Amino acid sequence: MSAQMYLLTGYLGSGKTTLLQKMLAHLRVQDEKVVVVMNEMGEEDIDGEQLQGFGFPVKKLLDGCICCSIRGEMTESLKEVITSVNPDKILIETTGVADPIDVIDGLTHPELYEQIEIKGTISVVDASRFLELNSRFQSTGALVKTIRNQVKYADLLLVNKVDRTTGDTLEKVKRKLSEINPNAPLYNTVQSDIDLHTLLSISRLSENIELRREAVSNVPVQKTIGRMSPMDRLKQSLGLSTGQPSLYNSIETFSYRFKGAVDAGRFEDFLYDLPKNVYRAKGYVQFHGREELISFQHTDNQVHLFPFENHGPKMVAVFIGEGMNRDKIITDLESCY
Repeated sequence: MSAQMYLLTGYLGSGKTTLLQKMLAHLRVQDEKVVVVMNEMGEEDIDGEQLQGFGFPVKKLLDGCICCSIRGEMTESLKEVITSVNPDKILIETTGVADPIDVIDGLTHPELYEQIEIKGTISVVDASRFLELNSRFQSTGALVKTIRNQVKYADLLLVNKVDRTTGDTLEKVKRKLSEINPNAPLYNTVQSDIDLHTLLSISRLSENIELRREAVSNVPVQKTIGRMSPMDRLKQSLGLSTGQPSLYNSIETFSYRFKGAVDAGRFEDFLYDLPKNVYRAKGYVQFHGREELISFQHTDNQVHLFPFENHGPKMVAVFIGEGMNRDKIITDLESCY
């Protein structure tokens, strides 16, 4: 049985650790094995010390963000946790500056993919500061992008600290959140207080992707895209008018188990030809005439192939993106045999 994983994200000071404490207090009375993974940017762990009293193992990842500099460490830590503890649930609290796309990338390592069920991404929003942080006039472009992605790719949004926000400002915040992510449910909270049964029953928005895709069914994914903005390229690749809101706002993942060795040249061409709404592709593959496995990575039309002498990993490919045409991708992949 795979471990259920909950990802807590949100900007610094939004109330993630408070929410995590409430989740642990609730889960402590359940007969389940729970592991907490906490990520701190500095060399010292501050929030993790508050969680030791709940009786659950706490894995600390320090001095880096799991979405970038210590992503490999997170993968190895999760492999160790699954092997040694075999948990029912894994709760991950990211740093306040983590981008959910990169975090999901780190969580979908081919060796972990079948052992983890990502239940959903919960984003905690500080209603009293959101408009200011989301303003390009008062924040850097990188910060605004990160904060918006924390909202855009959430499966559930906690609008926290509403007691510190005027009614007019709160309505503006909620309108902006709904504009960025129109599908995620919104919950007003004080001190991240929410019904825990509701929270733990979260499901990924991408689980409904097939229903939403029916609106644009039979439209081929375009591979060659001219000079457009990234958002327009994504919309056009989905067969949508660039003046029309995108139907997709949730990160989607799926895996493919190879049936045998593939042709090296065809497979490399396949990776380069992946549509723009496939943000990541990675895994292990075997080429005709080669004994060792090949570790492959695809990101933004960049392809990296590395010989991998260890035959332990399974031959599998993992894809991460938005509104991906799975059948088309698999058909193209199987033409590489």
